[in-house]
Amino acid sequence: MIENYWPFWIGGLAIAGVMILVLVIGGQYLAVTRGYVSICSIITSKPYFHRAEMGGKFGFRTIFTLGLVIGGLAAALTTGGWRPSFELGDFDRIWGSSLAVKGAVLVFGGFLWGYGSRMARGCTSGNAISGMARGSPASFVATCCFLIGGVILTWILRLITGV
Repeated sequence: MIENYWPFWIGGLAIAGVMILVLVIGGQYLAVTRGYVSICSIITSKPYFHRAEMGGKFGFRTIFTLGLVIGGLAAALTTGGWRPSFELGDFDRIWGSSLAVKGAVLVFGGFLWGYGSRMARGCTSGNAISGMARGSPASFVATCCFLIGGVILTWILRLITGV
């Protein structure tokens, strides 16, 4: 069956439009990591998640983050592309089909993503979209490092696994 995926540029326009709206209406920058922090503030009482600059439990960042999930679901449903599965293609070829192993790799990857986001003072989207849009030199450096690191890791995995 041939999938009818949305063109990639629709997502780019949507991200740019939301970023501009958030900046113009709220005077703030788009940041996905802070959206996750806002969601976490709903379910935990840890002080880090309740800092004012994180946006609060039900601020625009929470709504934005939920909108990402809802938008992905809408795209999947309208293109016939949603078929929940634990089969992950090349990921399975590299790590095997064990749910425990896949879960451990994904949790560890999530930990590294969170740690890296804290080190870079923002996630890849925050640095590459919002940070570069406002001309932040640190965001240019961070984005270059993300891209170079991704290319290097991809080549290493390819050499090791053959995938």
